[in-house]
Amino acid sequence: MTQRPSDDGVRAMLLTAILVLAASIAMVAAARNTPRSVAEASVAGFPPALPTIAVPMPSNTTVPATAAAPSATVLALDVASATPVPSATPAPSPTASATAVAGDRVPVGTRAPAPTPLASDTPAVPATATATNTPVPTPTKTMMSLRTDLPAMSLQDWPRPANDDGWGMHFIINAYPSEQEIDLNIQRLVDMRIKWAVVIYGDEIQLQKLAPRFRDAGITVVWRRMLRPYDRYYDWGRDIAILKNLGVAPYMQAYNEPEVPAEWPDGKSNEAVFLDNLVSACQDIYNAGGYVGLQFASSQWLRDALHEIKARNGQAVFGRMFFVPHSYGMNHPPDYTEDINAVLSFRIYAMVFQQEIGMVPPMIVGEGGWKYGATDDARFPKVTDELHRDYYVALYNWFRTGKLSNGEPLPDYLFAFCPWLIAHKMDDNAFYDSFAGDRTMTIAAIKAIPPFVRHFSWG
Repeated sequence: MTQRPSDDGVRAMLLTAILVLAASIAMVAAARNTPRSVAEASVAGFPPALPTIAVPMPSNTTVPATAAAPSATVLALDVASATPVPSATPAPSPTASATAVAGDRVPVGTRAPAPTPLASDTPAVPATATATNTPVPTPTKTMMSLRTDLPAMSLQDWPRPANDDGWGMHFIINAYPSEQEIDLNIQRLVDMRIKWAVVIYGDEIQLQKLAPRFRDAGITVVWRRMLRPYDRYYDWGRDIAILKNLGVAPYMQAYNEPEVPAEWPDGKSNEAVFLDNLVSACQDIYNAGGYVGLQFASSQWLRDALHEIKARNGQAVFGRMFFVPHSYGMNHPPDYTEDINAVLSFRIYAMVFQQEIGMVPPMIVGEGGWKYGATDDARFPKVTDELHRDYYVALYNWFRTGKLSNGEPLPDYLFAFCPWLIAHKMDDNAFYDSFAGDRTMTIAAIKAIPPFVRHFSWG
């Protein structure tokens, strides 16, 4: 016989069922109160902390542990359409946006803004390169290293030949002459009472042949090593030592007409290359105890060279430096001063030195004079034998009379004038051996000038 449950038992079962149903309803209502931002955050990969739901319970009533399990499933499925309930505020997710943390609500049907990503999750944005004009660094100039035991020289300190008359001549252009050629032309110079000369040499062997012969003839020489402006020469010290050992004054011309395009292999002069070579030559000649000879056919290149030497801390060179101007007269008379094409053009370079370094060094004109038959300027007559003779007599008389052809006093700094040139078969400037004949009239007139010794202001 089956026993029917008592009324109290039935009531207890009904009450339990009602309580379970009430708890489920309460949990669904709480789920509807979850902010949309939390759900969006969960979708976006930032899982929120689920809210704790407080369910009111009757006193002395026990809810089975399994009763609340279905509520979690209901929350996950229904959160998208949930209607917020103000009375249940969830705890904010640690990674929710600032708006969600502040408790703001997003209207139903409007997608909440994506949460602000953490700094560590922000992808690196490659820097955009900005075009800039990067300055090209200026190469640092190498300073000159000069000995400090050499005093600066005044004009009267410079070595000059005995019985100096200031008369000079450029020697032959062959850098490797035979001994016969050397002796023949030195004798021609002696016969004309020439005391100064510019002499080209090809190497130290030629220097050793030439130097003692000129020494014995009483002729002071400006030595010009055969070089091009692009050549770097490393044996200045050796050459100067040869001269000193022979008792010869070491007047060394560093280069010749570096600004002239024909002196360069491609026909284009390069001043920067030349200045580097010149600075090296000046340093080596100076440190070896030689006299530094500059030579330019352009006053601007001369200025640039003086600036470069100063920029390299080489001012000491100026105290033992001389200059070799080239003063060609074309068919202009000896007193012509209108432009640089004159035997008086050395005065232009004197002004450059005065402006740039405050003094004028000794000058020895290394090329110049008149070409036989010249007709360059139509305003003036052709250089005939007679004019050639008269012009050269006037020039050499500067040193005898102490007065230039334009009436100015002969400056102390002008040590000598060496016209181009003593002898050459293919050059009608030559005094001897030219295809145009020897300048016999001029040679005879120069020899006829009475011997004299040139005077300086210091006595």
